[in-house]
Amino acid sequence: MLPSPGDSPVTDVIALTRQLVQTPSPVLDGDELAVAAVLQGALAEAGLPRAEVIALDPSRPNLLVTIDFGPGGSHLVLSGHIDTKPVGEAHWTVDPFAADVDGDRLYGLGSADMKGAVAAMVVAAGQVVAAGTVTAGRLTLLFTADEENGAVFGAKHLSEVLDLGADALVIGEPGGIHSDYDSLHLVSRGLGRFRITAHGIQGHSSLSAMLGRPNAGADLADALSALRRTASPAIPADADGLRDWAATVNPAMTFSGGWGYGVLPQSVSSTIEVRTLPGMTDVELLADLRAAIAPWLAESGAHVEIDFDNAPNHWIEGTQVAASDPLVVSLARATETAFGAALPLSVFPGTTDTSWFARDGLPCLPALGPGLLVRAHGADEWVSVDAVRRSVDLYRNLIEDFCPSPREDRA
Repeated sequence: MLPSPGDSPVTDVIALTRQLVQTPSPVLDGDELAVAAVLQGALAEAGLPRAEVIALDPSRPNLLVTIDFGPGGSHLVLSGHIDTKPVGEAHWTVDPFAADVDGDRLYGLGSADMKGAVAAMVVAAGQVVAAGTVTAGRLTLLFTADEENGAVFGAKHLSEVLDLGADALVIGEPGGIHSDYDSLHLVSRGLGRFRITAHGIQGHSSLSAMLGRPNAGADLADALSALRRTASPAIPADADGLRDWAATVNPAMTFSGGWGYGVLPQSVSSTIEVRTLPGMTDVELLADLRAAIAPWLAESGAHVEIDFDNAPNHWIEGTQVAASDPLVVSLARATETAFGAALPLSVFPGTTDTSWFARDGLPCLPALGPGLLVRAHGADEWVSVDAVRRSVDLYRNLIEDFCPSPREDRA
């Protein structure tokens, strides 16, 4: 019988989570060396091999650990990012790096997103190795840098230089929407970025009414209001009946242009973000956005254009795993064992590293970790201590179920 997370002889998952949180790794600092060193120590304590370091830049390490259980079986990758968003201007009531525990809450930057999951993966792998009950298949732990700022040094780089040769990959992003583990997310939404620009005539602002000159800033505001009211991009059909199957259009994310008082702007621009679904394309979406403001444009006579923002870096594909995929079937058994019930199938609202790892058809789940997405990227982030401990059970169950299963069953 495997030891429980609380009794683990290899690593205490809460102690490790706290240690990871107490080791700052905000992505804008561009340095994950310290948190990677903590993980190397935790791997050794858990009886696991030392991680191979794969880095585009020495200060931005990605860690790769592979454990061969024996011939046959299947290859599972458990992955998580080790960077965090910065504290920014959020007003915390606790120290973001103290990792204080108050009842069931473990506070700290990255506690939910996603150092609790990373700790649970290490502990679960250590327990499986210590128990020796899995005798076929392969497990890889892959801990990535730079997820919170475009993945240039992390998953995007790894997808270009690393052949995982895996059968499935699971990312431990905080998957809870209303409560911990209330969904099994089969979809990671993609991300499209667009730029909307209004054009006017630069000149003396005191003459705007007298000469009837257009104000690019005011026209942009009206165009964005029209877009917010009318944008409804076409979305692909959903074969699996997933919850939250929808795209989200966010106009007016940033603004640029204009000189200041006294000068009517020649042009003013804003950015539009769209959280997309698998199967959507940038060309079709651009046409939808243009069509959404076409009636207003015809009525107003304004000169407003929408185009891709910073192409070709304007588009990140969404990903999807079919409900019938062996990974999902295996996870249904793992969640039944860990939580007593299967989880409803859903769409993860965010964009994750699956966009890079799933390029060659690898089945990837975007968010199977403790914590609620709403607590991430803001003040007083926290994760449930109980949920982190249960994550160890879940990952251990998944390893024990998926890795020994014959690869030929995955046709």
